Amino acid sequence: MRSPLSWFRALPLRTRWLLTIVVYAAVIAAIVIVVRDDGGGSEGSGGSAHAEAAANAQANRVGRVAIAQDEAPHSARLAPGVPLRVALERAISADVRRRVVHGELTGPLQGVSCGAPAPAVAGRRQLSCTARSAGLNYPFVGVADERTEELTWCKIDPPAQPGAPLEVPVSPRCRA
Repeated sequence: MRSPLSWFRALPLRTRWLLTIVVYAAVIAAIVIVVRDDGGGSEGSGGSAHAEAAANAQANRVGRVAIAQDEAPHSARLAPGVPLRVALERAISADVRRRVVHGELTGPLQGVSCGAPAPAVAGRRQLSCTARSAGLNYPFVGVADERTEELTWCKIDPPAQPGAPLEVPVSPRCRA
């Protein structure tokens, strides 16, 4: 009596390997299709839909925490006799260099430029700045408190879609 697989053994070795790979690929594809249909269907998958929604909510929370840390206020003393704009450009440059060293931004830093300071409001003057690093522009906003002689600045992470609100609002410490 012949073995049920005798026809398979009669095939050339290369053909047997190829058939084996094709069969395993088909089995894996079938498993993936079954799992995907069971996990993604609307009937009887309330638990998996809830789990997916919870995972998305958690990912959004983690993303907002990361943005809040990236946009956290930084401060420096305002050196006497140094124009506000120059002082803030120097402070942001040092901050961006530190971020590049720690892998938070891509470097090298190519420069920082700030616009003219806005009129003072209660002794605080706001400036908008842009840091250019590795060909990318990073917006910053800063404020100079002339009474306390302190600079405070925040990096701004723009929303994914233009015109959409910021994911995390800029700290009031960085606003005049």
